[in-house]
Amino acid sequence: MSGSGGAWLRNLALGLMMGALFFGLALWGVPLAALGDAFGQMRWAYLVPIAATVVLQYLLRTWRQQLLLRPFAPGLGFRQHLSIVVVGFFCVNLFPARLGEGVRPLLFHDRAGVPLGAGFAVVLVERVFDLVAILSTLLAVAMWVELPAREIELAGQTRSLAELGRTVAIALLVPLLAGLLGLALLGPLALRIGTRVSAWFETRIDVPVLQRGVAGLLRFATAFVEGLRSLRSPGRLVALLFLTALLFLSMGLMMSALTRAFGLEDRLGFGAGMAVLSITMLGIALPAPPGFAGVFEASARAALAIFGVGGAALAGRALAYALVFHWWPLLLLSGAAGFFLWRDRIGLGRLFRFVRG
Repeated sequence: MSGSGGAWLRNLALGLMMGALFFGLALWGVPLAALGDAFGQMRWAYLVPIAATVVLQYLLRTWRQQLLLRPFAPGLGFRQHLSIVVVGFFCVNLFPARLGEGVRPLLFHDRAGVPLGAGFAVVLVERVFDLVAILSTLLAVAMWVELPAREIELAGQTRSLAELGRTVAIALLVPLLAGLLGLALLGPLALRIGTRVSAWFETRIDVPVLQRGVAGLLRFATAFVEGLRSLRSPGRLVALLFLTALLFLSMGLMMSALTRAFGLEDRLGFGAGMAVLSITMLGIALPAPPGFAGVFEASARAALAIFGVGGAALAGRALAYALVFHWWPLLLLSGAAGFFLWRDRIGLGRLFRFVRG
């Protein structure tokens, strides 16, 4: 078996084990009767506005992708971009070990002749935009949203969750923004400096882990600078930031509708819903099986518990909330992806063979 084939199989096995573990955690302490009661009391009409916000999210993602890719594929229309976005995100959920992230670069190449390296760079830039938005949301929640007075023991000290959230968000966000700003403004100069630093590490510091880390950062920066070609225009950069903000606002509206569906408005305001969204999105970065099954539910329940949606009284509603949060948007995405796979004659087998390699 080839090295790449063995790697994805190992990642699949790890994801399945993690999924089973986290699914067990998600189900922990929830009697089936309580879950049935939660679904029985759910306001099913709210599935309609949730679906509307999901559609809006993919339209905004499509518009953002079109702006990012315009320098490489100016003739690619919105309809084609929508097909690529829907199929790409469907494959992220369907394929193991996040192999689906490689689908959109292949489709960029098929539809518009975009070099694969540039396509991967565009997807990388988009993911970094999302990460900045997630961390910014968590920081805003930790600073301005009233959080429950919960404390944890860490390194022999008692710290509040709000304080810990602010510290972690700032620790991750500040260097990330500094690095992005440096690459955006300096571009090739930053890469030349990075190349010299990498060469210095190779000749002066004989620590393989550090050398590999610096080389990996340099490869990341090279791909990112290539993707930043679409951000050279200040107007386009502002538009991308605005679309990212609208995207996360639409997700917040989805969370509000979901909260009302389960009658949790008294515990989860808009800010708390955004925190649950952000924590769940960070949680599914862990190794997971196809569909993020188990990992998604456990991450959502953990986030809900921070805001007091848990315990024996609310365990059923918390699990039902997590299940609808996960599977209703995924069902809608799967239906749309099935249409585009059929209409545009896209072979899933070919996509999988490409990303597996």
